[in-house]
Amino acid sequence: MKISDGVNAGVLAFILLVSLLAPLLAPYDPNQINMAERLAPLSPAHWLGTDTLGRDVLSRILYGGRMSILLAVVVTLATMLVGLLLGTISGYAGGWIDEAIQIVVSIFQGLPGLALMLAIAGTLGPGVKSLFVALLFTSWADFSRVVRGEVMKIREESYVEGIRALGAGHAYIIGRHMLPNLLGPLIVLFTIRIGRVILSIASLSFLGLGLQPPAADWGVMVNDARPYFRSYPHLMIAPGLCIAAATLCINWLGDGLRDKLDTRTEKEHSLL
Repeated sequence: MKISDGVNAGVLAFILLVSLLAPLLAPYDPNQINMAERLAPLSPAHWLGTDTLGRDVLSRILYGGRMSILLAVVVTLATMLVGLLLGTISGYAGGWIDEAIQIVVSIFQGLPGLALMLAIAGTLGPGVKSLFVALLFTSWADFSRVVRGEVMKIREESYVEGIRALGAGHAYIIGRHMLPNLLGPLIVLFTIRIGRVILSIASLSFLGLGLQPPAADWGVMVNDARPYFRSYPHLMIAPGLCIAAATLCINWLGDGLRDKLDTRTEKEHSLL
């Protein structure tokens, strides 16, 4: 059962707030090693215990949210810009330009996303740069295809044809009349995609191809906790719940925005 948009927004706002305020809220340095308190249980001194190096788990979770969310936002914005550029050119120009771009889009959409992501990250080596490139290469095609479809619809509108007949240039038509009409679909796509990117970052970090230790990242924390899951399950459950909560709330908010901003959905609901 999907939770209401208000609850989703509240949970997401809480995650963002505590992540941004991590330097003020974290009781310890997230990378401070203390072998004397290695694998300490939950206590008033360490609310979520400590990991195998004696680092405070709560502090690492707070800082891990900053890393995961910031990187997800940057990757999603870059993906959206590439998809917006190619989709607008493809939909507006038409002809052989459209066909050439769509061949490339079809190739990228036909490749298994996870396999391509692993291949790129594995070839370039672990790290933030390879993670960024891998996510960008496997995500831009969806944005491009949606933008192309919307641009093709707007291009055929009578008012656009009238403006073109009056001598308006291509840049004016795209900037003044097309891009503002793409804002709604882009917001929905951005919201839905950022949740997937957070999950992809955690997955690659878990596999050792994303962010690397000692970085305080949720995926890295889950990977580090694998050997101790039976004896210390909270080491894996705590960051795993953070990943699940952030991803689900963002995806559900995206669904709610799509229902509100998609005019076709609104028309269908009005007929019921």
